[in-house]
Amino acid sequence: MPRLEIDTDTLGLIVVDVQYSCAHPEHTPRRLRRDESPELFDAWARRIQDLLIPNTQRLLAWFREHARPILYLRVGSLLPDAQDQHPKRRLAWLRPGPDEPPYRSPVGSPDHAILPEIAPQPGELVIDKNTSGAFNGSAIDFYLQGLGLHTLVICGVSTSACVDNTARDAADRGYNVIVVEDACAGSAGSEAAHEATLRTFGRYFGAVKTTAQLVEELSGVVESPALAAIRAR
Repeated sequence: MPRLEIDTDTLGLIVVDVQYSCAHPEHTPRRLRRDESPELFDAWARRIQDLLIPNTQRLLAWFREHARPILYLRVGSLLPDAQDQHPKRRLAWLRPGPDEPPYRSPVGSPDHAILPEIAPQPGELVIDKNTSGAFNGSAIDFYLQGLGLHTLVICGVSTSACVDNTARDAADRGYNVIVVEDACAGSAGSEAAHEATLRTFGRYFGAVKTTAQLVEELSGVVESPALAAIRAR
């Protein structure tokens, strides 16, 4: 996939699951792994704080400045008892160990909330899903079509699960998809898994960019309509 056509009139940003249950070290069930794998836990927490949050803030600033749509995703059960989820997910959702109960973060619970550092502004759409991929567990495709969006910039957590599932499904439906590598974080602090996921996505499904690369290239498209494409990596 050498090039992706970019039309800023159909460009939107999707922020995936940057909420307490998935991206906060004192709320997510990963906190229970601190004693088992302190190095991986610390690497995951640092990536959230040092890369994902500031780079997501930079993306949000660009999209707000240029009045392009921003959509937030939140994952969790829609009902307190998780009866809306299929049985396998309901019994095992984010379970930190075989002897631990499923971790619940239903809509309306504190853990389901988006981190305040990147909180939505009025007029920005928040979509709740009860599966890892947004196209399987929400009406996101309906909203994207209604908003007239065709090129999607995607960031969030986790790289190899909710981000990847959502990005691949979007690509399979014909959307142009760009995943922002340094505005994503893996599920277990593993850089190898993060990099492998992005390498596969960039080869077969869409583009993978750093925040700096993407902002520069999108700004060039905005400033010069003749620049109608960016090169995939």
